[in-house]
Amino acid sequence: MELARQISRKLHQEHLAILDLLGRFEQSLMRLREPPPADDTAWRGLLAQLEAALQYEVTRHFDLEEDQLFPRLHQHGEGELAELLFEEHEAIRAVAGPLLEMIPRAAAGKLDGAGWKAFKISGLELAERLGSHASKEEGALVPLVDEILDEQTDRDLSSDYAAG
Repeated sequence: MELARQISRKLHQEHLAILDLLGRFEQSLMRLREPPPADDTAWRGLLAQLEAALQYEVTRHFDLEEDQLFPRLHQHGEGELAELLFEEHEAIRAVAGPLLEMIPRAAAGKLDGAGWKAFKISGLELAERLGSHASKEEGALVPLVDEILDEQTDRDLSSDYAAG
């Protein structure tokens, strides 16, 4: 996909990164019958990446879209898309919050049978919801943002986003 705007390219990169991470997380969960031991460094590393990505995704990434991009979609007659994506953000936050609370216990190997089952179910639900959402944004939001932003707005948004 050839993108002209910096912010579109940044969203595209973030979507590809989260899709890759979610794919690896989902594959791990599908493969595991019980929680890995606390000394499983690959598992702990994957969970650390997931935790950092989720904290970023459901705050900075979603905030950029909700505060800066969705209002512009409304202005350009794409309000239904903005509302759909916002509703998906809310559903993703509802799954990500409890999962983020469980990640430290999962990384430490401190989930019992019921806790592991809840973690696995939440993890698979998150992978499905966020993966589907990121794919939808890749197909609809990113190209639209690339089209509707002018050069100056793109520079301003990119600069603000990079500054954090």
